[in-house]
Amino acid sequence: MSGEATVPTSRRSGRRGWFAFLAVYSFILAVITAIPQFYYVLFGLHLVAIGPNTNPLGEVWYWYILSGDNSYQHVDPGILAGAVEDAFLLGPLYFATGLGLARNSRWVYPVGLITGAMILYAIIGFFLGDIFAGLNTVTNGVSYWASNLPYLVYPMLLLATLLVNRKRFTAKV
Repeated sequence: MSGEATVPTSRRSGRRGWFAFLAVYSFILAVITAIPQFYYVLFGLHLVAIGPNTNPLGEVWYWYILSGDNSYQHVDPGILAGAVEDAFLLGPLYFATGLGLARNSRWVYPVGLITGAMILYAIIGFFLGDIFAGLNTVTNGVSYWASNLPYLVYPMLLLATLLVNRKRFTAKV
């Protein structure tokens, strides 16, 4: 039994572009999530600095703080916990989901459902927490929403795609 799903050629060509798009989206989220959040974990451990003239990632974090959310100016236990989750759990799950979608592997169905459900839960909690707090840490609304909406759109697209195309990933007996 192969780990790859088999689908008739006519349906495969129509949906292949969509799966490739989701795979690329997954890889991009893996990179822009895991690396900066790992850096924030290192910052929380006082191993690196965030600020101008530090290093490229430190400068990006500093730019983000000034442009969008000032809650990252100090180490907050809740933000650090979220950074650990993003760096060591969600980042790798984004990568694995992208790999499974790109390879058209059967195992992407459960992994993708887990990834989609986890990020949907996390981002809704993140938004609700910020909204009910009055967005008190947000200094630039455009930067805030532009950097966070992709994390709301992705799980909705991923979950809908996996659920609609469930038969594509089920084993043939």
